[in-house]
Amino acid sequence: MSHSDRKRSHNFAGAALQAVLVLLVLLFVLGPVLWLITSSLSEPKDLLARPPRWLPWPPDFSKYGELVTGGGKGSTVSTLTESTLRAFRYAMGNSLIVSCCVTFICLALGTLSGYATARFKSRFGSKLIYFMLLVQMLPVVVLLVPLFLILSKIGLLDKLGTVIVLLSAIHMPFVIWILRGYFQGIPLELEEAALVDGATRLQVICKVVLPLSLPGLFAAGTYTFMQSWNAFMIPLIFTSSDTTRTVTVAISMFVGRHYTDYALMSAAGVIASLPPMLLAIFFQRYLLAGLTSGAVKG
Repeated sequence: MSHSDRKRSHNFAGAALQAVLVLLVLLFVLGPVLWLITSSLSEPKDLLARPPRWLPWPPDFSKYGELVTGGGKGSTVSTLTESTLRAFRYAMGNSLIVSCCVTFICLALGTLSGYATARFKSRFGSKLIYFMLLVQMLPVVVLLVPLFLILSKIGLLDKLGTVIVLLSAIHMPFVIWILRGYFQGIPLELEEAALVDGATRLQVICKVVLPLSLPGLFAAGTYTFMQSWNAFMIPLIFTSSDTTRTVTVAISMFVGRHYTDYALMSAAGVIASLPPMLLAIFFQRYLLAGLTSGAVKG
């Protein structure tokens, strides 16, 4: 075998190995998602069949109809399941309210805080940002008991406002970190020129800094929205009624004591995953640019 043939064979083996590794990673990442979609389109008896039916045919879309419209007249959905379906539809709206409010609060306060730590030099300015990140490293479960005791005494349990404030406090340090790094990448001369022309500091932020920081704002906002939408522990502990539960908690209510409709629960999971997934797809370019830029500065 000639040298060129050996080189060609070596390149082919390397490419084949690389393709196999990529397929294994894709299977590991996308496998649970594909099984979730498959389960949502299967009948309950098919999910318990041995051997399992990997591709249900014909696909059953009735679970999606039950989630969107409810059991309806003549439906076989039990009264308990019908109340759970109602709670799920209400929870979708609650999650949207919570995620949008948390995103707005974190961006509004995080922009001002990130700009202050990036531009105003103080004795403890650089140490403060690392202290905030250190606090964020604490497991949330450590804070649940003292927070629950405090909020129960002042009557703030089972309120969407409480969940919004707690999630905003949890995600704020990371938003400040990302925006601070992005603001440090903006030339200071642009702000100085605007100040010389008579602009106030707030006008500089709104008309100079923010337009140049759109990728960072999109990255921080998308991250905060997805994390708030997927939050489970905080809403589980601090909400207890159908009018305040979020969608992650509502999905857990599909698990019954004696019977669980896995197809219905899978369909609920697919519907609940659509908003953050679509948001990540639409703003993928801004998300990657903002996270990489904010991560390497400062």
